[in-house]
Amino acid sequence: MRTRLMASLQDRLASPTSAAHNGRSVQYQQNVAEIRKEIAALSEELESRGAGASGGAVRGPIYIV
Repeated sequence: MRTRLMASLQDRLASPTSAAHNGRSVQYQQNVAEIRKEIAALSEELESRGAGASGGAVRGPIYIV
């Protein structure tokens, strides 16, 4: 899950923020605060279970609220 969130964050940070065609344009808001919050919550949960950088096994489901 952390890998998917990191890929999503990278995609939002690297994607174009605006497009224009035939005099019409659209600009996208690159709000990444929610993704960063989810990554932090997931990392915190993994660390509390001892599966952070050590690579230990995670037991039980991980709930992100």
